Amino acid sequence: MDRLRTFGIVAHIDAGKTTLTERILFDTGTQSWIGNVDDGTAAMDWLPAERSRGISITAAATRVLWGDHVLQLVDTPGHIDFVAEVERCLHVLDGVVVVVDAVRGVESQTEAVWQQAAGRGLPRLVFVNKLDRPGADFHAVVAELAESLDCNAVPIVVPLVDAERGFVGLCHALTGAVQWFQGTPSEEQGRWIAVEVAAAHDRVLEVAVDVDDAIMADALAGRRVSEERLVQALRPEFLASRLVPVLAGAALWNQGVDWLLDAVVAWFPGLPELSRQGLWAVDRAGDDAAPFCGLVFKVQHVDSVWNFVRVVRGMVHLGSKWTRGRQPGEVHVVADLWHVRADRHHSVERAGPGEIVVVPGELGLRTGDTLCDPGAVVVLNAPRFPAPVLAVAFEPEFAVDIGRLVVVLRQLAVDDPTLRVDRDTNRVLVRGMGELHLDVVADLVRARTGVAFQCSRPQVNRRESVALAGSGSAEVRAVVAGQERFARCEVAIEPTDDPGPAHLRTDLPPHVASAAVEELQSRLACGVQVGAMHGCRVTLRSCAHDGGVIGEPLLQQAAGKALALAIVQAGLVVLEPWVAVEVLCPQDSTAPVIADLGARGADIGGVAAGRLGARVLARAPLARMLGYVTKLRSMTKGRGQVFLRPTGYRPSP
Repeated sequence: MDRLRTFGIVAHIDAGKTTLTERILFDTGTQSWIGNVDDGTAAMDWLPAERSRGISITAAATRVLWGDHVLQLVDTPGHIDFVAEVERCLHVLDGVVVVVDAVRGVESQTEAVWQQAAGRGLPRLVFVNKLDRPGADFHAVVAELAESLDCNAVPIVVPLVDAERGFVGLCHALTGAVQWFQGTPSEEQGRWIAVEVAAAHDRVLEVAVDVDDAIMADALAGRRVSEERLVQALRPEFLASRLVPVLAGAALWNQGVDWLLDAVVAWFPGLPELSRQGLWAVDRAGDDAAPFCGLVFKVQHVDSVWNFVRVVRGMVHLGSKWTRGRQPGEVHVVADLWHVRADRHHSVERAGPGEIVVVPGELGLRTGDTLCDPGAVVVLNAPRFPAPVLAVAFEPEFAVDIGRLVVVLRQLAVDDPTLRVDRDTNRVLVRGMGELHLDVVADLVRARTGVAFQCSRPQVNRRESVALAGSGSAEVRAVVAGQERFARCEVAIEPTDDPGPAHLRTDLPPHVASAAVEELQSRLACGVQVGAMHGCRVTLRSCAHDGGVIGEPLLQQAAGKALALAIVQAGLVVLEPWVAVEVLCPQDSTAPVIADLGARGADIGGVAAGRLGARVLARAPLARMLGYVTKLRSMTKGRGQVFLRPTGYRPSP
C-alpha cells in the first residue's frame, strides 16, 4: 500500500492534460503507441464526442507501473461545464498534478480546479507544459502561480533556454541531472549549464533551510545537500499544502514526463500517510483486514453499466457480499471485478484498500453510494455537486418518441449528477451546467436513440429568495358534511447565508403538522414566480384544525396562504446565475470587447496585457452571455476566446 499513488491531472482547457496522460501511458509501457488528441487517437479520450470535438468530456481512469510503484491516474476534463467529473474524482484522489500552459500562464479554470483541490486539502504538483512554444516563460509562470494562487511555488525541474529563447533542455534542481535536447552541449554550454543547475539547487536550498536546521548548518558550511535529504525536509511541507513543487517540460515531445513521474512517486503520499479526513476518516481506513467498504464515485453507461469504486478498507474479491450503506438490507454478490484503462478493462480476482476498481452491472448504484460488508454497515462522505444553471427543451417530431428520449436521458442523469430531466406532455426539459454541456447531451441522445428532435433556446434557471424576515397567518373556514370547519396556520420566513434550497423546520408533532409541512415543502419547491425558494429558512409556528382527516385539505390551504403572506411581507427576490468571464483577445479589439460586455450588464474587474494579447476579467449575468462566443468571434475576427465560470446567484434587476 505504501507503493500505491493515486492522483489526478487537472488544468484549464487546452493546457495539455490528455497529451501528458498519453505520454505517461507510453513511457510506463502501458501502451506501445502515443495517442494524439488532434488526430482522435488518444486512448483516454475514447468517447466519440470527445474525439470529434477534441476535448475531454468524461474523466478517464487508468493504472500504470513506474519502477516498483503502482500509479492510479485519472485524466479529468478541463471545461467548466463538466465540473461534476472533476469534483467526484477529486473526492477520491490523494493528490493532483496541475498542468499550466507556459504561454498562457494561470487561467480561470486553473484557479477553479486549484480551489477545488485546496478545499479538499489535496497536495499539488505543478507541471508547466508547452515550453517548446514561442512566448513560453517558465519563471513568469512560477511568479504568477505564487501571486494568483497564493502558494509557495518551488521550481524542482527548470528549463534550459538558449540566447534565442529556445527550449533546449531541462535541469533537475535536486539531483543536478540534465536533459539536453540538442545533441551534446559544447564546452561553453557546459559551463553555462553548470551555472543554471547551481542556481536552481540554491533556490531549493533556500526553502529547505527554513524548515530544517541540519540542512542550514550544512549549507553554511558549504556542504552539498543530497536529493534524499531535501525531499525528506520538504515533503512534509508539501503534504500539508504549504509548498508546491513546480516541474517543467513539453508533453507533446515527451520532454520532462519521466521526471514528473519520478516526482509523483517521491512526493505524493502512500496510503499509510493519508490524513484521516474525508473518505479516510472512517474507522480502520486503509486496513486490509477490516470489513470491506468503498465509495462509488462514478457510474457510467457504456456497453454495460460501470460502477467505479475506490476501496477504503478491507478486501473485495469475486464472491464478496456487499450492501448499500444508506439502504442496508438487500445483499449483492460481486460477480465480476475489473481494473480499467479508459474504455478497456481486464478482470481481477481481488482488490485492497486504495485501489480503484469497477464493479460492472445494473445494480441501481448512484454516485456517492457506499458499498460495505453486510455485517459492518458504514456510510462514507459523498461528493456534492452544484445545481444546474441552464435548461433546454427536447421536442421530438413524434410524441411516441418521448419515452425513448426519457429512458436515455435518465441513464445520462445517473452518469452525470449535474443533469436534471423532467418529462412534459410533448417535450422533455433538460437542465445542465452550460451550453456545451447541453450540446454534448443532445449529441449523446441522438447517437443512442436515433430519434430526431429539436432543442429550444437555452433558458437560465432562476431562483427565489426573500430580502428580509416576515411572517404570515391565515385562517380558512368551510362547510364540510353540513358542519362548518376551520383551519389556521402561522408561518415565518427569513433569509440565511446558506444558498441551498429553503429549509423548513417546526417543533410541532408530526401528527398535527404533517399536512401543513407537506404543503409548505411543495410550495417552496415550486416557488412563487420563476423557481424554487433558496437561501431562506421557513418556520411553521402553529397550526390547528377541527375536522380530523377531512380538515387536512383546509389546513393545507391555510398553510399556503400563510406562506404567501409571509413572503409578501419579507419581500420576494428573484435570483439569477452570474458567471466569471475571462476574455482573451487582440489588443486592438479590447475597446469593443469591453463596450459589448458593458452592454450585457457585466461588471468589468480588470484589463491586463497578457502574453497573447489583452485579458479582460468581468462578472456578468449568465442569461446575457448566451451565444456570446459567436459575437466575440465577429468582434475579434476569430481570434478571441472566452471562458465562463459560475460564481453564484445575484438578484435580477
